Amino acid sequence: MMSRTAVVSAALLLATACALKPIERRAAVQGLVGAAIAPQLPPLPAAAAAAVALKSIEWSATDGFDSDFPSQIDFIEFDEKAYKAMRDDPRRTPKFTKAIANRLKALGPDAVVLDLGTGPFCVLALVAAKYGAKKVYAVEANPEAARRAKAFIAKCEKPNASGRDGEGVIPLAPGQIEVIEGFSTKLELPQKVDLCVFEICGSIASEEGLYATMKDAKARHLKNPDDPGSYIPQRCQTYAAPVSYALHNLLTPPSYDWSKIAGKDPIRFNCRDEALQLLAPPQLLEDVNFAGPLPSLPATVSTKLAFNVDAASLQRAEANYADAFANERQLQSLLVKEDGSKASAAATSADIAAKFSGLAMWPTLVLDDDAATLVKSRGANGEAQKSHWQTVLQLLADAPVAVAAGTTISLAFDAKLDKDVTKAAAYKLGGSIA
Repeated sequence: MMSRTAVVSAALLLATACALKPIERRAAVQGLVGAAIAPQLPPLPAAAAAAVALKSIEWSATDGFDSDFPSQIDFIEFDEKAYKAMRDDPRRTPKFTKAIANRLKALGPDAVVLDLGTGPFCVLALVAAKYGAKKVYAVEANPEAARRAKAFIAKCEKPNASGRDGEGVIPLAPGQIEVIEGFSTKLELPQKVDLCVFEICGSIASEEGLYATMKDAKARHLKNPDDPGSYIPQRCQTYAAPVSYALHNLLTPPSYDWSKIAGKDPIRFNCRDEALQLLAPPQLLEDVNFAGPLPSLPATVSTKLAFNVDAASLQRAEANYADAFANERQLQSLLVKEDGSKASAAATSADIAAKFSGLAMWPTLVLDDDAATLVKSRGANGEAQKSHWQTVLQLLADAPVAVAAGTTISLAFDAKLDKDVTKAAAYKLGGSIA
């Protein structure tokens, strides 16, 4: 599974920049990526955008992450903070609970469930047991998380187990949930299951070995692998949109060199961070339908998208920036110039709202046919909101590129997928502006 800790933390860049006086701030932030300064061309006007070729970028799903699996450097586990954030995410867990309860009601009292990536708290496995699953196989590859999961289930099996202890304990019949350590792709289950529940969807959906894990589960672990009712979620998706990034606009040469970041590791944002603003409506980048045919692995899944920058998105971006400059102290500090004067928030918002920085990507989970259980990390139109997932930004230019209503941003995205779940997905992104 993929960690959701930042590769290049947007919060760290911003906090470091805002802690200093203007001249010191620019020098210090420059030091985060190196002192060498590359010349940067000014952004081109929209009328000349036909000549703008964007960077072609390649990266791995694990670039910039640390692992506690020394022999499996392409596989990264979650930390304690990430596990708790997933468990406590109000946009995630209650919707999974509703979907699982409804599905088990339809399946009846003899249902057997597989929970992939159960984690130390066995959240989805406990939901399945609570709502009537006869047997739940809870699989966890992280040895420490599996150890804790086994201890947690043992606590639930005690005669005096109670949900009143605040740790999520619920009374269980001995053996109702069986925690199994290892990768599901390497395990033989005692029986096939009626329902597979999982949340192995990365901030880019395919980041966490999703294809390899589910292709194997579909082939070996499900009684009815072609039935959408055999899966929760039924689909995992990645949405994407071109964006303006405030810091990309406000931290500029000669004091800050974005060429040290652009085209390399992605920047990961809290989904409620207003420093990113969409320039066009979001589109589907990945759509993994588990009941449908999955590609034979290894494989490269390619997607081409054309985004049309529209006036409504530009106006919304300007308004959101203006609101952020009015209410967020860290962004306010970036308006202070090196001579101590302060730039106009309104003028700055209007300027940077029409500048393209790169492509933002984030996940959506389609749990079932009920729209009320759709799990969105951002709003329906890409609005910022709280989520345990991150928004992933790939900068596609060293300097922001001016755009206008009618500008077309054409992008090509490749996801190179391995059949070995421990081998990280590799991505390629490029395109042009016209």
